[in-house]
Amino acid sequence: MRTIRLVAAAATALAVIASAVGCSSDGTPQDGPTVAADTVKAGPPSGWSDGGYTVDAASLKCGQTASNPTRGVTDTEITIGGLAYLTSASGSSMAGTELGAQARFDRANAEGGVNGRKINYVGTLDDGNDPARNSAQAKALVDKNIFAAVPVMTSSANYLDTFCGETVPFFGWGFNLGFCQTSIGFGITGCQFPEGDVTSTTYGLMIQAMFGGDATGKTTALVGVDNDSARAGLKQLGEQIRSVGVKTVYEENPIPVAGITDTTAVVNALMTSNNGAPPDVVLYVADFNSVIKMTAAMTAAGYEGKNLNPVGYDPRLAGFKDLQKSYTIVQWQPGADTSVPAIKQLTEDFAKYAPDQAISLPAMAGYWAADMFIQAATKVGPELTVDKLLKVLNSDYSYYVEGAVPETRWPLNHNISAPCASIVQLNGDKYDITSKLSCGSLIKK
Repeated sequence: MRTIRLVAAAATALAVIASAVGCSSDGTPQDGPTVAADTVKAGPPSGWSDGGYTVDAASLKCGQTASNPTRGVTDTEITIGGLAYLTSASGSSMAGTELGAQARFDRANAEGGVNGRKINYVGTLDDGNDPARNSAQAKALVDKNIFAAVPVMTSSANYLDTFCGETVPFFGWGFNLGFCQTSIGFGITGCQFPEGDVTSTTYGLMIQAMFGGDATGKTTALVGVDNDSARAGLKQLGEQIRSVGVKTVYEENPIPVAGITDTTAVVNALMTSNNGAPPDVVLYVADFNSVIKMTAAMTAAGYEGKNLNPVGYDPRLAGFKDLQKSYTIVQWQPGADTSVPAIKQLTEDFAKYAPDQAISLPAMAGYWAADMFIQAATKVGPELTVDKLLKVLNSDYSYYVEGAVPETRWPLNHNISAPCASIVQLNGDKYDITSKLSCGSLIKK
């Protein structure tokens, strides 16, 4: 049971990501922006279309210069610390993200550091998934005189008041609002909470990939959690799916925040949602345990379509009975694909510097967040300051790891995520990659 609770860590994060991204007030799916379905193809992880959407760096919050721009920097080292929920009352956590970051920093140091400076990694503080503690731990990191916060993997963004006030750049997985519309937060796949007149084709593209690239005539049901952010999120995902011409036949939020217990009513609604028949795909945007219960209940009800979720990928789940044949959407290339040179390097780094850590989604996110910081700080050059780092990052900077992490562009991705993902399916004791990391495009509404 411990394994499943640890895996729920990534599950919770991904549910937050997906739930934060339409329906009318009566639950009826709305059309939203559309493009010609035959023009939406799986493109490479870089060079995706921004659809004409732009972001002015001057419009972002926290744009002031640092009062102490050389904070945490000496001639020989750069002090870095992280913030994550490594424990929580529910048992789910981002445990492993700190070891992923440590592995990447250790390799950088072994290779001579960043422009001759070694990374002095003071560790990642645990906020316990408690908003009040989140704020307190951010202040504790500032007291440690950190130059930047890496990784940041929290559900609360209470840290932002401190990081903004002290101009602390931070890098992580952008599944809290602190990564959005601020000039100092850098998510490895961008901000997961888009605002304004933009959406993307990402989920539509992934639905297409599940059907070999052609989902003409297919239908999708979306099942979410019963809170305001999740309702807004389901609306965004519905728009993404309909944007490529795939019909959504159910788009509701019947799952309690605390998780679902009785699945009967939801299963009955889903099994008849497509004019009395079940849909071709059911997308569950919920916590890990609810996804498991819903998937098992639909299978028991005789559902023969495709189950899709954003929470089911983790090496520790290999062989897990209740998610067999399920598909999972992942925002970067899964760690199982060592044919990609960068993934092979990551695997070797974990084996050398974090040999007991599974290459889970939180661990990978910590590793890539550290890599993003290292690349940006290296580009600044020997005269490293907070202000110079932020100027580089917010001046048409691009982060991309070929075949592994999709391209992000800054300042654009302060306001939206990269329109990219991959799809895996759990078959027996292994994950098969249904669709390698690929990208769609942004769409202006």
